Amino acid sequence: MTDAPPPTDFFRANDLTRTVERYMTPEESSRVYDAFLLAAQAHEGVKRKSGEPYITHPLEVARILAEMHLDADAVCAALLHDVIEDTEYTYADIERQFGTVVANLVEGVTKLESAHFLDKAAASKASFQKFMQAMSADFRVVIIKLADRLHNLRTLSHQKPASRRRICKETLDIYIPLAHRMGMNSLRRELQALVFEHLYPWRYCVLKAELERYLASVKSLAEEVVDTVTKSLGAALANPLVFIPDKNLYRIYDSMKNGESFDEDKELIELRVLVGTVDECYRALGILHATYRPRPGKFQDFIATPKSYGYQALQTVVVPSGQRQVAVKIQTRPMYQTALFGITAQWRYPGQNSGQRSLFTQEALKRWQEQVRDLGSKAGNAAEFYDDIQADLYRTEIYAFTPKGDMKEFPRGATPIDFAFAIHTEVGLHCTGAKIDGKEVPLRTRIPDTATVEILTDDKAVPQPSWLNYAVTGRARATIRNWLRQQTQADQLDLGKRLLDKALHDRHSSLARISPAAMNEFLSLSNYPTSDDLYLAIAHNDQCSRLTAQRLISMEGNSTNSFLIAADNETPLVIKGTSGLAIHFQTCCYPLPQEAILATLNAKNGLEVHRDGCSVLHTQVDPADILSVMWAEQQSDEKCFLAGIQTHAHNVVGVLHHITQLMHELDVNIEAVNTSGDRRVKETNWVLWVRDLAHLEDIIHQVERVPSILKVKRLDAADKNKPNSLYD
Repeated sequence: MTDAPPPTDFFRANDLTRTVERYMTPEESSRVYDAFLLAAQAHEGVKRKSGEPYITHPLEVARILAEMHLDADAVCAALLHDVIEDTEYTYADIERQFGTVVANLVEGVTKLESAHFLDKAAASKASFQKFMQAMSADFRVVIIKLADRLHNLRTLSHQKPASRRRICKETLDIYIPLAHRMGMNSLRRELQALVFEHLYPWRYCVLKAELERYLASVKSLAEEVVDTVTKSLGAALANPLVFIPDKNLYRIYDSMKNGESFDEDKELIELRVLVGTVDECYRALGILHATYRPRPGKFQDFIATPKSYGYQALQTVVVPSGQRQVAVKIQTRPMYQTALFGITAQWRYPGQNSGQRSLFTQEALKRWQEQVRDLGSKAGNAAEFYDDIQADLYRTEIYAFTPKGDMKEFPRGATPIDFAFAIHTEVGLHCTGAKIDGKEVPLRTRIPDTATVEILTDDKAVPQPSWLNYAVTGRARATIRNWLRQQTQADQLDLGKRLLDKALHDRHSSLARISPAAMNEFLSLSNYPTSDDLYLAIAHNDQCSRLTAQRLISMEGNSTNSFLIAADNETPLVIKGTSGLAIHFQTCCYPLPQEAILATLNAKNGLEVHRDGCSVLHTQVDPADILSVMWAEQQSDEKCFLAGIQTHAHNVVGVLHHITQLMHELDVNIEAVNTSGDRRVKETNWVLWVRDLAHLEDIIHQVERVPSILKVKRLDAADKNKPNSLYD
């Protein structure tokens, strides 16, 4: 028998009990209360940062799940979700009292101890892999974790600023995409709003005020449209519901390019139309288009072709009598419920045409769970697994079609390699090229939205290590790496040798024409004991075959330039396969670790590295001379790189001082500054020393919060008046 919790906790527990009693049996409600008593005893005496008893947190997490009408096992697990991680209670203790299912759910959301890992990042990725693998067995693990994160964000103001930024970034990277994948868009929107408010409070308030003014200005027009559409539909359909939904403030902010101000003239009025059946959706569309003029090219049918996570609707844009445009979504009520609550709609609305509502969501969830299990089985370590899941989670979607018309979803930037593996593993393993909209293209080509893609195959073809430079989906990358790992050492030696020989043939040479002296010089500079070690590195994609070929030919011709040799051979590798080679990061684009890069080999400067999308590289360099290179997996924390940002600020006293003071507080060294502009707005280009892309993004987020800042963006090759730096 556990001790009685304090009265305040009883009040919260009673609120939870009243909620679960609406849909649970008395026996299930009793189990939930027993879980509360155990959690209260386990967390007794512990306070949250807010000063409240810790038990208030699991109670709120459980209440969020109870409002979704989740089952007793899930609600019990929500109450106990921190017990194994933070108290003396064990998995066995929970299993003994509440059963294996509850114990597994709690274990699934329990983090691994950081002490068992080299650093916090490794521990975090290992915990993420454990959590996702638990999700692949029971998707309720994700729902508990999302509810946990939602309550933590609701109470985030009690955390220190650094903790708030970390939690918000983690929410953007992981939990918001997870909610999207589960179709839980109501919860996702609240997460987005809370992250926006905590990361950029000033921008949040300004944009919210502007949005409220905009809504007030279009209120009469919106009400007129609702009234007109309701009457038009009501004459032909039974009980249509027409309304104006709430605007998503974060979506508006995210869509504002380059920090531009909210443009009321471009903002659309949004309208929802709910009807009884699928047939009525199409009838409503016809009536709507007869009532208002439709915008050409703006109609989308997501009922016939639902999105992967179950979203279905007819979408169109109409113009009432030449006035402001109105974006309309037409759905059945179950479709609308699924769009809001995703997989949890089956519990919120049991028996209400559930087959129609949850069919696609259930199928999508099952496919995703299988995909997670597949990625887990192919990943070499937790870091690989994390990267592969991230590639599929955090994505801007495009849609592509097979020649037969089957639709596939991909992250923006996907290539035919990703498309091939999405069709079937064997198609991916033997692909040689592709046709996009009938035109033959190389495998590295990015697929445009709505394109038709045909994959070309050859039974003798096998994956190339360089494919990892172009594949973006987790499935493709994991399968390629797994295939390369499974090859015997003899196969890998042969593959590496053939790849190098082909690269030499492309430059009118061959391995047979490379002298032992040139090969030995290269091996010595690159720290490879033997040529076999070099071939294995090429096969593993740790050494670029084209870069190797170019350097070997240079050495064979006795044209090796001293500038090609790194000054310090003991310096840790920054770019894979470049040991002994001088590396220059180009100031036209300031490439950083964690982003895609390309390079050229210059006889005077060594390897010149650019960002993948650098306009200078693609307009001034022959494509045949561009090399695909990759960052080394492990970067030194002490190594810094130049990066540029551009700020636009009101021309007021102290704004530059605020930014330089912020850089001092962030321990960021300023390399150069250049300011231009007029009397109202100053445009300032800053060149800074940063560790990687994530570090730069964090700096940008911090600068955005400085008073009088209008916008902040990263410098690129198109920006003028760049300040000089040490690299110039």
